[in-house]
Amino acid sequence: MRRFEVLADTLLLGVFVFVASLPVVTAFSAFGAAREVLRSELPPGRFWSVLRVQWVPGVIFGLAWAVLGLDVLLVVTVLPAPLPVRVAVLTASAAVGAWMLSQTCLGWRGALKFHPPRLMLMAALVVAGVLVWALPPLALVIGGPLALAAESAREG
Repeated sequence: MRRFEVLADTLLLGVFVFVASLPVVTAFSAFGAAREVLRSELPPGRFWSVLRVQWVPGVIFGLAWAVLGLDVLLVVTVLPAPLPVRVAVLTASAAVGAWMLSQTCLGWRGALKFHPPRLMLMAALVVAGVLVWALPPLALVIGGPLALAAESAREG
């Protein structure tokens, strides 16, 4: 029964991350708060008390995600790129995205230290992208499972 509670809490955190990330500059803080709730095993309702908006990394995080999203969108749909170029862009986007997600729990000063992205987190980002592409309503809850994957990659 505990597994279903964790799943429900993770999906509820995904909704909270989605709502808190609507102003794009708060996405960094929203993922950090979700990871803190998962790490401390707090009830999901404590998400809002843990959320502390950090503006500078939030702007950088938002701009980087916008650039990555635009790159992937252009290479996959519009630009006539050969298959190796498409694979390279998708792999680089997954690596940079995984690195950015892994930095959310470190705060501003901790994010300045470079830790290479984990392969599991890159795979989670690719799977999340495919799921949201196939079923767009999953965008409402995918933040929670991504926070869980980032927290699991930190410990593993």
